[in-house]
Amino acid sequence: MTLTHSCNTPWADNWLVDTKDEKPVHHGLSAFGKTVVQEMNRLGMIVDLAHVSVDTMKAVLNISKAPIIFSHSSAYGICPHRRNVPDDVLRLVVSVGALVMVNFYNAYVTCSDKAKLSDVAGEEGPRWVGGGSDPPALLTPVPLPTDHLDYVKKVAGAKAVGFGGDYDGVT
Repeated sequence: MTLTHSCNTPWADNWLVDTKDEKPVHHGLSAFGKTVVQEMNRLGMIVDLAHVSVDTMKAVLNISKAPIIFSHSSAYGICPHRRNVPDDVLRLVVSVGALVMVNFYNAYVTCSDKAKLSDVAGEEGPRWVGGGSDPPALLTPVPLPTDHLDYVKKVAGAKAVGFGGDYDGVT
């Protein structure tokens, strides 16, 4: 069960808080939200963090005793959309055995209206320290993932990566 969608709930703040389009209500989880997560754990329900704020992500990852997923999110380090998972949270993901299911939605993959499969599941390629496609002669290539699956794998580990869609699919 996801804890929010595109509005705050009485137990958790949603991702729009991180865009400043909404004000935080709980700065993560409310006291009731902690109870909700504990009850989901007791029932064996998977907690879905795909639509929550970064503070909510961190709060849940720190208290949950049961599996956690991001059912359809991508890597913020590649596309800085607020629905994506930032690196500090990816490092928490690996510590608790959570799963980030990479989305195929263009806006979350490339931060534009077009994306290719290779943006989701491509190959590692050299990027140049300092950026740019024509690197200065003194800079050396540093292999960094250029696609979301490899990026999540590099930061959070191979066991933390999955494919994710949305209920209506992706066009």
